[in-house]
Amino acid sequence: MQQSQSPRERMTDAAPLDALGWNNDVEDRLRTATDSGLVAGRIVRVDRGEVDVVDATGTLVRATMTTAAKDCVAGDWVGIDPVAKRVEAVAPRATAFVRRSARGSKTAQTLAANMDVVLVCQALDPGLNIRRLERELVLAFQSGAKPVVVLSKTDVVTPDVTAAAVAAARVAAPGCEVIAISNRTRDGLDQLLALVQPGMTFALLGASGVGKSTLVNTVAGEPVQLVAEIRAGDGKGKHTTTAARLIRLPDGRLLLDTPGVRALALWESWEGLALAFSDVDGFSESCRFADCFHEDEPGCAVMAAAAAGQLDPERLASWRHLREEMDQLDGALIAQTRKRERTGRPPPPPPRRH
Repeated sequence: MQQSQSPRERMTDAAPLDALGWNNDVEDRLRTATDSGLVAGRIVRVDRGEVDVVDATGTLVRATMTTAAKDCVAGDWVGIDPVAKRVEAVAPRATAFVRRSARGSKTAQTLAANMDVVLVCQALDPGLNIRRLERELVLAFQSGAKPVVVLSKTDVVTPDVTAAAVAAARVAAPGCEVIAISNRTRDGLDQLLALVQPGMTFALLGASGVGKSTLVNTVAGEPVQLVAEIRAGDGKGKHTTTAARLIRLPDGRLLLDTPGVRALALWESWEGLALAFSDVDGFSESCRFADCFHEDEPGCAVMAAAAAGQLDPERLASWRHLREEMDQLDGALIAQTRKRERTGRPPPPPPRRH
């Protein structure tokens, strides 16, 4: 009798590359690798230095990472040696979710790649964390994908609480879709899925306990993720997702599920900061000085907007805090580059400021 397959196997090993997002752009980005004899594939899971790759035949291959491809992540398009079962090349990424690897660290950590949409998830119970949402949006915008704010657990709060949270999230996420959903009643789910067409890749970003794993199971229509109860009192959850995975859902949508992330240190996110705080950026165009820091400069249109009630002073304070974090990172990277130059080591790429 044939052995039954796990949900992960059913969603990956039968999928040819066109069902995993393969298109002309991906083909061009991976052409050098395939012209050299490597087989195209997409990573669906990374685990302890090895990766699960779906190749062009739809076969799920367990492969090792080489030095040239040591930093590949779920969602990457890669070239693999079919005999040695090694990842030998990684295609340039269209989008990538990157954070600073640890508190105080001067290195980047990429969590997922090549997603079209990022669902920035927060739970209405225990409540919306605006400051974390702003930070999450900076990273989501910086990834290059389209951010969508998802507020879960409408079934455990009153409609007034939901409405107030949606209004606050729209202020914190100017220009973004904000959707309130319930995984239990499926309220809002159709509206959410309308933003992600079959064949598109979407990622989940949010802390543990906000309902990401439950959302995965709800969308998939079957249990593809473990779900843990959140802690009473603070609403924090366990890390039921321990590694990013690319999951092909039955309806053709592609979900990049990432672990719950507690620490969200920024990494070279000037463009993401400007996009996430487009209201601040818009007011700054009327400042007297082009390099205005919006602190005590004369003719600052941003401070004038805050004083007139057109801009939330707490939002301005949050922008200043994130800008200072980016300034400190830039300074640390410049110092690191100079040190490497003195010791003869090759410098890392210079920091970018937008």
